[in-house]
Amino acid sequence: MPSPAFLPTGVPAGPEVEHDRRLVRRYLLQSALRFNAGSLLFLSLAIALLPLGLGIGTGAPGETGAHKLNPYMVGGGVLALMAWLALMSGGVARGYLARLGEQGKALSAEAMAATVTRRLHAPFNAYTTFDLCTEALSGLALGTALGYAGPAAFRHDPFKGRIVLGRWRPLALGRHVEVRLSTEPGPSCQIELRCRPGVTWFAIQQGQALHAAETVYAQLRQQLERHAAALEAARRERELERTSLQARLSALQAQVEPHFLFNTLANLKYLIRTDQQGAQDMLDHLVGYLQNALPDMRSVSSTLGRELDLVSDYLAVMRIRMGERLRFEVAVDEDLRSLPFPPAMLISLVENAVKHGLERASRPGLITIGASRECTRDGQVLSVSVVDDGVGLTEQAGQGTGLANIAERLLLLYGRTAGLVVEPAEASGVRAVLTVPVAGKGA
Repeated sequence: MPSPAFLPTGVPAGPEVEHDRRLVRRYLLQSALRFNAGSLLFLSLAIALLPLGLGIGTGAPGETGAHKLNPYMVGGGVLALMAWLALMSGGVARGYLARLGEQGKALSAEAMAATVTRRLHAPFNAYTTFDLCTEALSGLALGTALGYAGPAAFRHDPFKGRIVLGRWRPLALGRHVEVRLSTEPGPSCQIELRCRPGVTWFAIQQGQALHAAETVYAQLRQQLERHAAALEAARRERELERTSLQARLSALQAQVEPHFLFNTLANLKYLIRTDQQGAQDMLDHLVGYLQNALPDMRSVSSTLGRELDLVSDYLAVMRIRMGERLRFEVAVDEDLRSLPFPPAMLISLVENAVKHGLERASRPGLITIGASRECTRDGQVLSVSVVDDGVGLTEQAGQGTGLANIAERLLLLYGRTAGLVVEPAEASGVRAVLTVPVAGKGA
C-alpha cells in the first residue's frame, strides 16, 4: 500500500476548492463554442481567399491544368480541425480551473464572462468626478496594473462623461474598459464602468475581464476616497481654525466688556446721592445699553444698527455725566443699519473719543458718527467713522487694549480686507475710520 504524502512541517494545507459543476460544464462548453466560432470565421475567410491565391478553380472548356477543390476533403479537414481546436480549448479551460483551485478561488459567473460591470457612487458633482477619474486612469500606474507595457491607450469626452481605455488603438477592437458618469446636476453622481471584450470575445475567457474591471474599480475608488479624505481634512482644519478664532475673539471681547460698566456704576452711585433724576435717566440708558449689549457679548457678528443703538445709549449715559461738555450726532442712512458689522468695535472707538478727546478738553465737544458704503476692486466695503473735535492725538491716545484690540480682531475676522485708520481731523480732534467688507466672513 502506498505511503501517504505529508506536507512539510509548519506549512498549512491549502483549502480544497470545489467548483460548481454546472458552471464548469457551462464554462467548458462556452470556451469550446467561442474558440471554435472564432476559428471557423478565420477558416471561412481563408478558404474563400484560397482559390484566388492558388489559382484553383474550374477550368474553361478546352483548357487543362485547372484543378477543382474536393468539397469532401475540405469539409473533413474543417471538421478535424474543429475537433482538435475543441480539445485544445478544453485543455486551456481546465488549466485555468486548476489555477483557480491552487489560488483557493472558485469559478464564478464573472470570472468566465467576457463583459463585467461595476458601479460606484461619487460624493462629488459630475465635473469634479470626471476630472478625478481622468487623473486616476491616464497614468502609467494603471497601465502597469493592467499588465500593459506602458500607459493605457486613452480617450475621453467630458461632454458625454465617457472615458475609454485599453491596450491598443482602435480601442473598440481589443479588450477595453468604458467608464460612464451620470451628467445630471447635483452634489453627487454615479459611475458605471464596463469591461468590453472586443474581438477577444472569441477567446477563452480566463478572468481577464474581471481582473480589468476590478483593477479600474479599485483605482477609481482609491482616487475618490483620497480626494474625499483631503476635503474632510481641510474641513476639519477650517473647523479647528474657526473654533480657535472664536475662542480668541471671545477673550479679546471680554477685555472691553467690563470697561464701561465699572465707570458707569461708579458714576451712578454718585448721582443717587446728589441728583436722583439724573440717576434715573442714567439707569434708563444703562438698561437700554445692556439690552443691546448682552445678546452679542459672546458673538462674533452683529449689525450696524444694533451697534449704533448701543453707542447712542452709551453717549446718552456719558452726556448725563459730562453735561454740556458732550454733544453727539449720528448721521447714518437707514438702509445701512441692517448691514453686518463686528460687535464691540464701534463702542471702543467712541470710548476713545470721549476719554482721550473730550474729557481732556476744557471746552464743549462734539462727536459725529457717520457711515457709507463704497465699491473697491475687491468688492463693496462699509466705512464707519467716529470724529471728535477734542484735544487731538496725544501720547496717551490709543494706549491700553482699545485700538490694539480692534486691530487684532479685524485681522482675525477679515484678514487684510479690513482696516482701521486713526488720523487728525480737519479742524481739531481725531478722525477714526473703521472699514470692513460688506460680505466678509464672520460678518
